[in-house]
Amino acid sequence: MRNGPGGTDRAVSVTVGYVMTLAISTLLLSGLFVAGGSFVETQRERAAQGELTVVGERIAADLGTVDRLVASAESPENLTANRSVTLPNRVAGTGYRVRVSANGTEGTIALESEQTDATVEVPFRTRKNVTVANATVDGGDLRIWWDRDADGGDGAVVVRGR
Repeated sequence: MRNGPGGTDRAVSVTVGYVMTLAISTLLLSGLFVAGGSFVETQRERAAQGELTVVGERIAADLGTVDRLVASAESPENLTANRSVTLPNRVAGTGYRVRVSANGTEGTIALESEQTDATVEVPFRTRKNVTVANATVDGGDLRIWWDRDADGGDGAVVVRGR
């Protein structure tokens, strides 16, 4: 075997070149898959946040509707107010939880996606004489109603899953 021009080491250089091309191609493709996977996950999280914001605003609007009904009633102890809210069971392909908490006239609706890190908080306000009972429910259809026996007999707006 001769090395050099016209020698037999040319077959080795073709094999080494082929292996190097495969190695570089594998590295590039795996880098693209990793980058593409994180891009898709980021887009899924953004989509979930957008959908959760819309759901939270719908719940806040319906809480406001029941709140206004109770506040405008002459005698809320005799009032019956019941609001069914139809919401999606899933956002961005995953389930979610709704947590309603209130302190005085201000409250927060916190929505959390189960599989993504998307979390959204939507504030809401109520009138002075209306209390919103704290609740945590799974996403999907809700029922918001005035319960005149809640909150020690003073009455409260209650949120529950259907």
